[in-house]
Amino acid sequence: MSTSADYSAGIPQGPRSARLQTGQGGLLPGVACLAAAVLAMLQQEHIRSFEAWAMAWVFDRALGGSSYSVRDIIFHNIGGGHPFALMVTGLCSSSVLIAPILALSGVLFLMGRIAVPRLARAAFASLLIVVFSNALRYFMIAGAQQAWGEQGFSIMHHFFGSFVVIIGFVAAILVLVRAGKTSRGRRAA
Repeated sequence: MSTSADYSAGIPQGPRSARLQTGQGGLLPGVACLAAAVLAMLQQEHIRSFEAWAMAWVFDRALGGSSYSVRDIIFHNIGGGHPFALMVTGLCSSSVLIAPILALSGVLFLMGRIAVPRLARAAFASLLIVVFSNALRYFMIAGAQQAWGEQGFSIMHHFFGSFVVIIGFVAAILVLVRAGKTSRGRRAA
């Protein structure tokens, strides 16, 4: 004679099991982020050229004079007085900021302890923060260079611009770390 029993009491249900299943989906995004971090360093020259093009486009619309780029060099203030050139070097490029953010995101995805959608949003926000802070640095340098010449360049490039990028990088790391925290009254995944 067979009897039926209710075995559902021993099977985890609710948000906890859903979060565990979501966290296990981090393999593909984790590997993709790690590969993208390596690619960002290997393709640094192309990234620098793209940054120069994008910033020349911004300078052309926001600063005095015309701007254009050739490879990784931004020429600005053309026809607006004294022309200037900025070179996007390997150490000033966003690729040196993007690569560690992608690598950390990849490791966090592979750990599987943070819900994939939450971590994906945090990783995207972190990437935006570091790219925006570096673009702001370029803009500050060019504006100071046009206003005060080489002294403005030195002050913005070495001090204030670097400070903006460091603050942006720390903020990006905090966004990723914050993704692992949960709101009050809820347990971590």
